[in-house]
Amino acid sequence: MNDLQELLKDLKDIHEPAAISAWPPAIGWWILPVIVFLLVLIIIKIIRTKRRPNYKKIALVELKNIETNYQIQKNSHETTGEIALLIRKAMVAKYGNQQVAGMIDGEWLNKLDTISRTSLFSNGPGQVLVTVPYAKESNVDVQALFNATKKLLSHL
Repeated sequence: MNDLQELLKDLKDIHEPAAISAWPPAIGWWILPVIVFLLVLIIIKIIRTKRRPNYKKIALVELKNIETNYQIQKNSHETTGEIALLIRKAMVAKYGNQQVAGMIDGEWLNKLDTISRTSLFSNGPGQVLVTVPYAKESNVDVQALFNATKKLLSHL
């Protein structure tokens, strides 16, 4: 028994492990702020996109208003001028003033054809857009012009 007591005396006391430190944090705590930051950026981008007016929708609503006014007044000359102005505004909103504002006549009609993927402007009812606004009176197929404009605005 004495041997057993001697062996027990040689044993050292039990030591508790050191406390777990708070620094450096685990990898998940490093990733969490990055994920939160990215989510905030995505939410801000979505909110800005929703708030910004959509020029295509605005232009289509304005075209509908022009069409309604035409059905009431039956003034093809004034309606053609309003359509020409609407197309110009929509194009400036999409492509900027630098690219669009200086285009006239054939260059303008070819650009409209390219965007609408048709030839309704250089070889169709859209030809009147460059001449009618400056004429005193005109005889225009306004319904065909409305259809061509709707097609153009849908491709913007």
